[in-house]
Amino acid sequence: SLVPGQSVIFDSGSTVMEAAKAVVAKSIRILAITNDLQIAQILGSSPAVHVHVFGGQLRPGSNTLVGEEVLCAARSIRADVLFFGAHAVTEGIVSETSPEVAAVKRVLMQSASSRRLLVDSSKFRPRVFMSVCKVSDLEEVITDDGAPVEELERIRGAGVKLTLSGRGARGE
Repeated sequence: SLVPGQSVIFDSGSTVMEAAKAVVAKSIRILAITNDLQIAQILGSSPAVHVHVFGGQLRPGSNTLVGEEVLCAARSIRADVLFFGAHAVTEGIVSETSPEVAAVKRVLMQSASSRRLLVDSSKFRPRVFMSVCKVSDLEEVITDDGAPVEELERIRGAGVKLTLSGRGARGE
């Protein structure tokens, strides 16, 4: 949960977009920073949210901004919270298919005091090309109760806060 007045980075992705919608629905007063054009529009629909968008290059076929401009801008800020997603979570490793996306996520992690991974249970699957971080590098993992028990135990065992919603996998 967020506290009014916090600065919050919203990375790209469908699960993070759900968090943005929840912030708007609850009218939580925050400063939001994002590299996702659709998430920026959602957050911007709330008068309670002050939105900043990282500049950069639009990733083909997505709403995500990547590249050196995003990396430079992210290095120059310090936020209270990062909400980010991932392509896969496997045996305590968070991974992404794209080197550009993984690079952005790694820098965003360094720019936030609290790192919170938002993944639905379908993301607990075989590791992909680019490693982003270890689950133990995070403060919290937010997922649904359809996630594999052994992965949930691994998260708890790493000393990371685990928050479960009862929605089950959305089949992404």
